[in-house]
Amino acid sequence: MPIPEFATHYFLPENGPFKSLSSLEGGGDNPIFLELLNRHQHDPAYRRRFGREYIQRRRETEQALRELFIARGGAPQVEHPLYLTLGMSAWFKGLNESHQEISIPLAKLNPATTSVTFPDSFMTMSRADKPYFKQVFLLDELEAMAQRFGIPNNDHLVPYEKYWETDFELYVEIQVWDKAETLLTA
Repeated sequence: MPIPEFATHYFLPENGPFKSLSSLEGGGDNPIFLELLNRHQHDPAYRRRFGREYIQRRRETEQALRELFIARGGAPQVEHPLYLTLGMSAWFKGLNESHQEISIPLAKLNPATTSVTFPDSFMTMSRADKPYFKQVFLLDELEAMAQRFGIPNNDHLVPYEKYWETDFELYVEIQVWDKAETLLTA
């Protein structure tokens, strides 16, 4: 399978692109997060689920990712990354029927501020039972990573109900450790 030459960022139109839940003041008590936490209960088009401890666990995950990225030579400019998928992910887009998307050529991403995980970083840092877990890859390692582990193409097979109980190997995630303005001008 060829490696996509672009990354995609999905976002809710009311929040705008390139926002980080981890950057919310008040964390799990922030009104924006609290609305997202319960949104699936009144909006059937919203399929994403967050637990009450999500923000704290997300911040811990990002700190571990950041440390691994720095150890690999990365130069993050921010504490919390912005998230994209390698290529497109129909599954991720479908988490919310109102999702908007922005695609950015990989060639426009700064290798010094871009890390990659296989699969989603939350899953990568939460487990250690597969050879790609607890690892951060660099942008110039995409080809070697794809040759060794492949590129997920099973996202159409995983239903939204209880997706958190699966292996969640649906896409390759790209983290950009820079300000949103750098991506908006890419």
